[in-house]
Amino acid sequence: YAPAATFTISADTVLYAQWTVDTFTVTYDGNTSTGGSVPVDGSSPYVTGSTVTVAGNTGNLVKTGNTFNNWNTAANGSGTSYAPAATFTISADTVLYAQWTVDTFTVTYDGNTSTGGSVPVDGSSPYVTGSTVTVAGNTGSLVKTGNTFAGWNTAADGSGTAYAPAATFTISADTVLYAQWTPVTFTASSTRISTPGPSVPLYRSSPYATGSTVTVAGN
Repeated sequence: YAPAATFTISADTVLYAQWTVDTFTVTYDGNTSTGGSVPVDGSSPYVTGSTVTVAGNTGNLVKTGNTFNNWNTAANGSGTSYAPAATFTISADTVLYAQWTVDTFTVTYDGNTSTGGSVPVDGSSPYVTGSTVTVAGNTGSLVKTGNTFAGWNTAADGSGTAYAPAATFTISADTVLYAQWTPVTFTASSTRISTPGPSVPLYRSSPYATGSTVTVAGN
């Protein structure tokens, strides 16, 4: 009999309370994910008091510019946090929201065999992915004996992307900018200072990098 049902009595009657075991569900929410799929708990619903093992990111959830962190009972992360494979005792329907950490990237400068001065330090680093980075100048007066500073490059040997001071780029990974150096060169030549005569010798190795050894030509 349900409450408010009726029957016609013809004998002493005992009505026994009937009980249904409480069960609760566990569901997962991507929480602004931009791809992948949420896990599905094949053991849900659970009897009250059961132990729940929290799923990992089995559906390869992704969110642009972010990295999956863990799960939380509140979308904004203010609830109870659970890492994959953590357990809890269930006592109510539970939604676990994916938590995301915004990707950040660093910009560092490398003197790349400099012999003096100091590299710039980017006070805005680390940057949120997609941020615009303004490349520093040679603010620390880097020097390299026999060379002139010639900008920055993402590869020490200059084979990467070149950036002049004040250039900008959109960051999507940790970035090292290597100082680039142009050797200082000098010329050697011969000059006739008397009356006309045979041609003066030519220095075919000229110009010379600073510090090079020059062999003086004969007549």
